[in-house]
Amino acid sequence: MGWKLEAGKLETGKLEAEGLRLQSSSFKLLASRFLLLLGALLAFGSPALPAEPPHARVLLYHRVGDPRYPSTNVSTEAFRAQLDWLAENGFTVVPTEAIEGFLLRGQGLPDRAVAIHFDDGFRSVYDNAFPLLRERGLPFTVLLPTEAVDGQYPDYVTWEMVREMAGAGASIGAHGHRHLALGTPEPGEAPPAYLQRIREELREGARRLARQGFPAAWVAYPYGEYGAEVLREAREAGFTLGFSQDTGALGRSHDPLCLPRFAVVGTLAEMPVFIERMGYLPLALEAPEPAPGALDAEDPPRFTAVVRDPGAYVPDSLSLFVSELGRREAHFDPASGRVVGAGGEPLTLRRNRVLVSLRHAATGRFAVGSWLLLRPESL
Repeated sequence: MGWKLEAGKLETGKLEAEGLRLQSSSFKLLASRFLLLLGALLAFGSPALPAEPPHARVLLYHRVGDPRYPSTNVSTEAFRAQLDWLAENGFTVVPTEAIEGFLLRGQGLPDRAVAIHFDDGFRSVYDNAFPLLRERGLPFTVLLPTEAVDGQYPDYVTWEMVREMAGAGASIGAHGHRHLALGTPEPGEAPPAYLQRIREELREGARRLARQGFPAAWVAYPYGEYGAEVLREAREAGFTLGFSQDTGALGRSHDPLCLPRFAVVGTLAEMPVFIERMGYLPLALEAPEPAPGALDAEDPPRFTAVVRDPGAYVPDSLSLFVSELGRREAHFDPASGRVVGAGGEPLTLRRNRVLVSLRHAATGRFAVGSWLLLRPESL
């Protein structure tokens, strides 16, 4: 099917936030049917994207063509269709090295730049995604938890497969050693022990990659979990880029050690959602509260942030979502850039994300920013 939607300009601009909720919702089937219908209704051709601020998008995959794990899988057919759509709509797939140059050295990027990441090193990536990428000559990055590869765990790649992919243009990055959730202390874990666990997880993964001939400058945080301690330890370990699973495109204002990616999994791999996200612009959010990482209370009274360059956005276009709670009543002050969303309800899931969107006035496209909130077991 030739998908031709106008990326980033759907009337609601909320498919992404709805997808976050539907990942664990009983409405998943209904939403899937709605999205397919929406795609059929809107398949009328896409005009060229207007001039946009410099940015890139990173697509995050886990499994490809492995239906045993639907929440982290994308079918091989869907992956092929996504690669085809990117090529047909003028996107350039760039290596992660180009993202590094863009953020750290002020280098330029091609229009509609997109990078492709695979976290975890699952065998299905080698079997099903790698052949499609190789035949197209596209760069990609595999981020590996080294214990699984060293231990030759079932369903994971081997070092020989990693070398073959690297020889065909893949870049290799770190994803911890034991793939531990690092965003909060474990029950009863004292602060020094918590910091030591973060340090060992990040550095041991990097050491083992280096032994195999893959010095790692980049890390993807296991489960996308981070907080101030994780970011500090990543910086001190020498990583130049760190990737979360927060939603959004990345621009020059992003912290290089806390970069967003678009997870392409489950209902978020549906083509209408995929196309919608390819039009999102980066939204730079400062001073988010509650601060990213571990919550101090299960029911934050509000969700706030400050939008950089607030005059660039349509004042009455704000949407604020919390993945567990859905859309929240919210206000945007275009003078100060302050966003305030209603809280006061308990967050029961370990992981939530706050997602803020505003329409970019010059392009008419939605800009999206988000941050992670974690509920410690101590709450």
